[in-house]
Amino acid sequence: MVLIVGFAVISIVNYQVTKASVLRTIIKQDLPLTMNNIYSDLSAELTRPLLVASSMATDTFLKDWVIDGEKNEDRIRKYLFDIKEKYGFFSTFFVSAHSLKYYHFKGVNKVISPTDSHDVWYYRFMNLKQNYDFEVDVNEASQGILTIFINYRVEDKTGKLLGVTGVGLKVDSVSDSIKEYKQRYSRNVFLTNREGVIQVHQNRALIQHMTVFQLTGLRQSQLNHLLKLKEPFNFEYRSNGDKILANARYIKQLDWLLFVEQSESASLKEARLNLWRTIIIGSIVSAIVIAIMLLILNRYKKVLEEIAVSDELTGCANRRKLEEEYTRFVYRNERLNLPFSFILLDLDHFKKVNDTLGHLHGDHVLKTIAQSLADIVRPTDILVRWGGDEFSILTDCNEEDACLMAERIRKIVSNIHWPKIRDNGNDPRNDVTASLGVATYRPAETLAALQDRADKALYIGKKQGGNQVNLAT
Repeated sequence: MVLIVGFAVISIVNYQVTKASVLRTIIKQDLPLTMNNIYSDLSAELTRPLLVASSMATDTFLKDWVIDGEKNEDRIRKYLFDIKEKYGFFSTFFVSAHSLKYYHFKGVNKVISPTDSHDVWYYRFMNLKQNYDFEVDVNEASQGILTIFINYRVEDKTGKLLGVTGVGLKVDSVSDSIKEYKQRYSRNVFLTNREGVIQVHQNRALIQHMTVFQLTGLRQSQLNHLLKLKEPFNFEYRSNGDKILANARYIKQLDWLLFVEQSESASLKEARLNLWRTIIIGSIVSAIVIAIMLLILNRYKKVLEEIAVSDELTGCANRRKLEEEYTRFVYRNERLNLPFSFILLDLDHFKKVNDTLGHLHGDHVLKTIAQSLADIVRPTDILVRWGGDEFSILTDCNEEDACLMAERIRKIVSNIHWPKIRDNGNDPRNDVTASLGVATYRPAETLAALQDRADKALYIGKKQGGNQVNLAT
């Protein structure tokens, strides 16, 4: 748990650091850079028709034609048509201040009137007292298609108003550019007028029907402040539970506001995927490491358990194991009335082997005899190295069977064939025999008492020359 939780915490902390770094980069670098690129592109795209409208407003032909009484309407129609074809605009127009006729590249479209809702733009523009403006409106002369009009004042040499001329761009064409920006930069882009009404957006349903205040929650005071700034303005808002990072800038030439925004969740998508990948891979690796650790620990636990209850030299059980098993044998005797016996073995003449051949050969003798004993005892019996050259066996046999086992052990020890290690002299290993004492458990008898009885029986045999089995009394 410490490993997994620690890994998860580190992954989450790294994600938070990455998140802060990504958001800081977006706000400080990416959004401003995108804003500048889009600002340059849109300025170029919308400044071109503005320059054409400006040249139309200063064109001597147009002024002379108006001053001359607007004779021969085919001339103005052809003039507007040629400009439309030359520059590829959706529409070109001229509205006479004298006759109030709306000239279109197809001819006279209408006579404007202050009572016509479609002509409000003209009177509004007159009241602005400025050379030009941008207006999004339906184009009556072209099947009511939503159009961006660039309106420009036409004046004579004395400053007298002659009319308004300009060009029109399809909103769809500009919206397509906005869509292209979204694909290129993975960010939403839209334009509003200085009142906050959306003028250009990839979603046409929002144009002229939604304000930036409704869309982003921006306040009027912030918009007023933005109009005075020369640098981009950063802000953020929430939409459908997602945080939106936005950058806005006032385009003075267009008198519009440009907004570039990015979803926080979209920008952090890769970071989140990386977080989950890291957690999943880390969890798998942690699980593998934990599994390996458990296997190793279980293995060494078994080794330690064996070491704790085993004799290092011979592999037989030690006294601790004997004490544990003795309790189990006593329990079985009391519950099931099953007899058991204790056999104590001491090697005769073993000291001579150590003194003559050395302790390495002595150890080999002990291991060989221990292996021989292990081959004799049953799986239910407990073979114990009692210490030095003494062994003991706890066996679930009655007195008679225990004595028979002890006699079989005595014969095996006496008849072990030792490989020759000398060219001359007697091999002291051949003199090694076993003296054994056998004691059968008595009710409520302790291990120490049982051992003491077997030990006395063994030493009776020792005093008689060894290599014999004696039954304890």
